[in-house]
Amino acid sequence: MSFPKILRLFLLWQLVIILITAAAFTLLPLRTTFIGGSDQASRVDPQPYIRNPLLYSRANFDGIHYVDVARKYGYAQQAFFPLYPRLINILSKYIHPPALAGILISLASFLVGLIYFARLIRLDYSPKVAFWTIVALLVFPTSFFISAVYTEGLFFLQVILAFYFARTGRWWAASIIGMSASYTRFAGVFLFPALILEWWHQRSHPESRKKPGISDLLCLAFIPLGLVIFMHYLYHTTGDLLAFIHVQKLFQQGRGDKIIMIYQVYWRYLKMIFTVNRSDPLYLTILLEFFSAILFTVTSVVSLIKQRASYSLFNVLNFITPTLSGTFTSVPRYVLLCFPSFLLFGQWLSLASGTYRRLYIAASLGLFILFLMLFVRGYWVA
Repeated sequence: MSFPKILRLFLLWQLVIILITAAAFTLLPLRTTFIGGSDQASRVDPQPYIRNPLLYSRANFDGIHYVDVARKYGYAQQAFFPLYPRLINILSKYIHPPALAGILISLASFLVGLIYFARLIRLDYSPKVAFWTIVALLVFPTSFFISAVYTEGLFFLQVILAFYFARTGRWWAASIIGMSASYTRFAGVFLFPALILEWWHQRSHPESRKKPGISDLLCLAFIPLGLVIFMHYLYHTTGDLLAFIHVQKLFQQGRGDKIIMIYQVYWRYLKMIFTVNRSDPLYLTILLEFFSAILFTVTSVVSLIKQRASYSLFNVLNFITPTLSGTFTSVPRYVLLCFPSFLLFGQWLSLASGTYRRLYIAASLGLFILFLMLFVRGYWVA
């Protein structure tokens, strides 16, 4: 899949986001609780969002925290890993405001990530599968988070590069990228067991062009160092190595302190579906979380059967770990990094008839429009 084709898809995706965002300003009332731009507020400009909603609507909710952390960690913000806000801090010295710096980092990272994602897919599949996999990702109902002031764009690049370098025998590069991933999000540490499995696969399968050595395995130990460095910082600033976990309960997202199995979470959501006020916009988010969990439970199982073991392991860990806190909150966003699941969607779309493709894209785009409009107007989505 050529770069011009990827770039056209990327630019079309961004154009759609801008048009839908602009339409949302007239179609939905603004909920001002967690809208972006608060870091730029002043007595003469108390609500920067109102002045520039196309910019600051991409910095709602967690985006507010990332911009704050770019200056300094504040109360309960230890849940946000440091690499992305650190990059915002550096770039915002040249590009202002910080929200714009964050958006540019996300967009640039994701575009490069798409290029390498296509290359990763082409190691095993046709250009047609690569094309439809990228389409499936771009039209997914929550893909707009990738271009917001969130870590999704940067983390997508890191995950794809780590797997691509491992698949092509550049283990040191995979390790360094993996270390940066575990300094960006906790899920980055899942690259450690996944790439160990990839090393074993290449070591034990005769079709591998060059078998990796023991030194290649040992260098993977660098991957968790990003997390270790952050935990060391937390211990010296808060006295709690696991502050990034313990502060989660302060965000009132229904996360528990104990491990809760996924079937219990499903039961909890079934009760909410039948008891929560259906006129509340939050009800739509509950449905999105519930059905996203079902979809990626299924694709995780299929991945275990049909895909490389390293892909499947990362897919399962990235999906299942957030659910162990007792909620599917943010799962529709977290699954954007389940690239093996999107590869399954791409394989199916590449074989599907034109009618089924149009139905899939229309349904996914309809949900994309709905949840993007809610997000940019200050309603919680993921």
